[in-house]
Amino acid sequence: MRATVDAVLAEMARWGYRELATPTLEYLDVLVRGDGGGAGDRLFKLIDRGGELLALRPEMTTPVARLVATRLRDAPLPLRLAYAGQVFRGREIGPGGLREFPQVGCELIGARTLEADAEIVALAVESLRAAGVRPFSLSLGHVGVLRAILAGLALPEEDAARVRALLYQKDFVGIRDVLDRRGAPARTVDALLALPTLRGSAALAHARRLVEATDSQDILRDLATLGEILDAYGVGDAVTVDLSIIRDFDYYTGIVFEGHTPSLGVPLLGGGRYDRLLERFGVAYPATGFAVRVERVLAASPQEDDRWAPDVVIAFADGARDDALACARALRQRDLVVTVEASGRPWDEVARRALEGGAGRAVLVRRAAAVVREAGGSEREIPLAGLLELGRAAREPR
Repeated sequence: MRATVDAVLAEMARWGYRELATPTLEYLDVLVRGDGGGAGDRLFKLIDRGGELLALRPEMTTPVARLVATRLRDAPLPLRLAYAGQVFRGREIGPGGLREFPQVGCELIGARTLEADAEIVALAVESLRAAGVRPFSLSLGHVGVLRAILAGLALPEEDAARVRALLYQKDFVGIRDVLDRRGAPARTVDALLALPTLRGSAALAHARRLVEATDSQDILRDLATLGEILDAYGVGDAVTVDLSIIRDFDYYTGIVFEGHTPSLGVPLLGGGRYDRLLERFGVAYPATGFAVRVERVLAASPQEDDRWAPDVVIAFADGARDDALACARALRQRDLVVTVEASGRPWDEVARRALEGGAGRAVLVRRAAAVVREAGGSEREIPLAGLLELGRAAREPR
């Protein structure tokens, strides 16, 4: 997990994103202000000694927004920020829900352009590549299309929220039940239920025939331009238009996207544009970003043999403890993983178990000499000075 997080953070750093850390505990009103009224259902809440309501962070974007609006308020824009940490949810929407999981992500704050959106989408693609996911694709949509259709339905806010949640869960039977009960116009209902089919190269052309509002037509043109910019980034082949994409936080205002792989039925990452979130904290900065679900990336990536074994296991004969510890210290200084026998077992048992467990070599330190047993079973005696010359070669064979 640490290797995956480090690889993604390193890729983000190459794009100019600076890592920061936010508190695990946040004020409850901060999270509700950022995530919307429905946030309370998914939060782990607690009360401090002074009676202040707190909660464990359910995601990282809102804490980053609060930090930008306070400590980084006067920093020059745009801000490129990265983060990694655990998030907590009492109730996670959708399949595969966990109460605690690791995220690594980034935010581009202070830029409202298509170029900023393209940078974030392209970096999301490169982050999945850095994490070792193969194969994968990124599905790209825009919340404005759904909002235009819902506006045409003129639903009460409660029903509109219900439809959004059902669409996120891909529950189309439930959507039709809500719309039929409200007597929604047939043409608009058809447009809404057609959203899941609007994927791939022909999606934008089909969408233009379904939506009539000028704003929606502008959105579709922007998505076409965004695709051209992503081609210039060299990631266009990994991105597919999907106008049914619905994210599980209500602060998104523009593009939204998710990363998927055929071996897993849940998104590996998600993100999008949220231009009005920071207004809730007193700064009217546009922003866009994404977060990677690290545990899902690990589940989707090819699993190597994860047995852990040291490079060298050292045992010592009577009277040779000091020499053994000096040899271990010297080998560790050469970037080798070295363990010293601490159970007093016989040398043959130590060597056999070490090599069966995958260690590179087993070493018995005697006075002025050492017995080295290789993975193949061969054994030789060398001076202690010769043991240090093993150097990095002691890593082989693993």
